[in-house]
Amino acid sequence: MKHNSGEACKCDLCATSKPKPGPKIQAKRPLTAASHQNRPPPLNRGPVDEEGTPDVYCSLFTLLKHEGSLSRTIEERASLDWRAERPLVDTLSKSTPRQPAFIPRHGEIVLYLRPLPASIQLQQGPKTQQIFLYDTQKNRSAGSPKWLAGVVTQVPSTHLNTASLYPPPSKSAVKANHETEEPSLSLSGFRIEPLPSPNSSDKHISKQHTYTPLHFIRPFAFWQLLLMGIPESEWHVSIHNALTASATVSLIDRERLNGCWPNASIYSRGLFVGAECYWIGDTIRLLFEPPAATPKPNDALYKNTLIVMKIHHIITTFHNLHPEPTNHDLVTGNRCDKITITLHGPVYTSNRESSTSHLRATATDLSNAMQTHNNTVWWHLSNPGDIHSASFSNIHSRLYESAALASYFPSLPESALLNLDSEGEAVTHARAIAAGSDKRILEDAGKRWFWGDCRAEGLDLRSVGGLEVGEYDEEREPGVWREVLGVVDGRRERVDWLVVGGKEGRLGEEVSGSESESEGEGEGGNEEGNGKDGVEEEESDSDDVVEIEAPEKKRKKFEVMVPVRM
Repeated sequence: MKHNSGEACKCDLCATSKPKPGPKIQAKRPLTAASHQNRPPPLNRGPVDEEGTPDVYCSLFTLLKHEGSLSRTIEERASLDWRAERPLVDTLSKSTPRQPAFIPRHGEIVLYLRPLPASIQLQQGPKTQQIFLYDTQKNRSAGSPKWLAGVVTQVPSTHLNTASLYPPPSKSAVKANHETEEPSLSLSGFRIEPLPSPNSSDKHISKQHTYTPLHFIRPFAFWQLLLMGIPESEWHVSIHNALTASATVSLIDRERLNGCWPNASIYSRGLFVGAECYWIGDTIRLLFEPPAATPKPNDALYKNTLIVMKIHHIITTFHNLHPEPTNHDLVTGNRCDKITITLHGPVYTSNRESSTSHLRATATDLSNAMQTHNNTVWWHLSNPGDIHSASFSNIHSRLYESAALASYFPSLPESALLNLDSEGEAVTHARAIAAGSDKRILEDAGKRWFWGDCRAEGLDLRSVGGLEVGEYDEEREPGVWREVLGVVDGRRERVDWLVVGGKEGRLGEEVSGSESESEGEGEGGNEEGNGKDGVEEEESDSDDVVEIEAPEKKRKKFEVMVPVRM
């Protein structure tokens, strides 16, 4: 059937792009209406970005306008950043969702402790529920833990399992039982760098990295419970920085564009929201609020209700694109009514009363994390097979395994572990703090989120793993990189100039000493602009959508934060 043949288009592209109907996941926080005054002014972006790299999104949007409908794989082959990331992104997108949810991921913000003596362990008071340090040699409390908030920049090369959630046995016990001794922390620990403030140019705190074992790391989503009883005046500055960065969102690997003019949807493999990273295949907790029509006596049922989604798709939709006023044949994506980021997949609930079908999920429906909660019965939120959509702002955290939650909060009964922060107070409070303290959000009136082009930009990091990234990397030479790629792809015969150790010379020509002189000017990268991207929540026709303003196209800064050097 031809596209746009009627008011209700039923072409193959439109039919396959629409999710199955089902109950909407309502936002925990009321959405705010947007005004025309809050929308950014037209951006000066064209077929190339600030570094001269061809803008593939501009090309696809323009092609969509001319074709009417489009379905294309997104390939940024003129970007060396994009091509260098392919092996890593391909590996992470397949392997990460198969790992236990409690294993921290690259780029995530976590709470952690610096190295402590082997006799010190984390415990929880049975009455106060407060987390404290316990000295097993002296059999007494060792005070409150000195938590820090940091970014995971390196994960262990060794295999981790539920046993890694607890301190390893002592060396004497290992020798007595003829067991293999634990590898060094540089192999078994996570490299974590304290998070610097996104509001400051001073990033020296990130240099104070440590290698931390898994049993001294906690998800930032539970920050209120973990910091309970510790005066805010005693919090490490990195915790305040993490709260300031809790309203950031950035996409990972935008891999496909589907569209029917004037709307376009970009499919991504993953995204960062606040502290955590999510990939297709993950099971996530959603913030849930019962409908207003729910009788008040039943409100208590929803306080202990857990709503989870198995992510099938992550879709960024550009609604009602407009061509540039000075060139009606060019569509950059700068001009559209709104942008929404939504997650799509089957949704389950731990409360039968919140299910409209009252149909129990089978074992094949459940993910590994769901199956670990043995005493929980999961129900389809609606009919089996229904695909629901939820805004990125509805995400609470990953669904963590029962064994991990028991190690985090050992004094809580199993029935209480699943419902930790079931009302989402910790994450919504953190986002409210960020909306009122992140200057990048405050500079754009009406915004409640900051949309970074990549994770490093979202957290405003100067360096990752000791290497400078993004606008702070003075060794970027995108012009030279494009010439090299041209030779690799057979589009040009040679690279005229290369920079080697700060000296310029022809490709294939030896560069040594001060006698090496250039006969022309080397082609370097353009200086990065300081544009800002904002994310704004708006009211839309669908209650499960949070709308965001179109961001300025910025240069690539490594989506998964792994710096690449030539």
